[in-house]
Amino acid sequence: MGLRAGKIVDAIVRKNGTEELVGIATVTLPDIENSTEEMEGLGLGKYEEVIGNYFGALNLSLKFTGISKDIKFSQGKTVSLIIKAEINTIDDSTHDNNNQVLTASIKGKVKKRTGGELGRAVKNEPEIEIALTYYKLEVSGEVIHEIDVFGKKALIDGEDLYETTKSLLS
Repeated sequence: MGLRAGKIVDAIVRKNGTEELVGIATVTLPDIENSTEEMEGLGLGKYEEVIGNYFGALNLSLKFTGISKDIKFSQGKTVSLIIKAEINTIDDSTHDNNNQVLTASIKGKVKKRTGGELGRAVKNEPEIEIALTYYKLEVSGEVIHEIDVFGKKALIDGEDLYETTKSLLS
């Protein structure tokens, strides 16, 4: 029996684990994309080799509901955020709601700030993009993904992608 994911009921973003960030409209979680190397040679067609434990840059985006003096992130300093969301799910067998908690923990540095649009009767939605060095995604306490760039850790869908490399190099 499975759970069907539904809508996000609500979410909260905390800076440094405790300080709630107010005025967040949406959070865009990072895409996890394996790095590739294009290969070709004699007697071989061109193809992309997917590198299993090496990923492209991870970025997270925070969109705010409007410009505020409270949107402060120290330039050049590491940002640490914990994002929690309640996910409305439906149990396949009972058809009852069985809500779960999604938790995303991130560390990184501010990469980009956009000011949003200014105009008459226009929503102003500034964004902050954070280049991540650490990303962990959990659903109801179960780790789905955990990538630590400096700690050489890559856990994707419960599988430790560095396990073989670490054992071969130890």
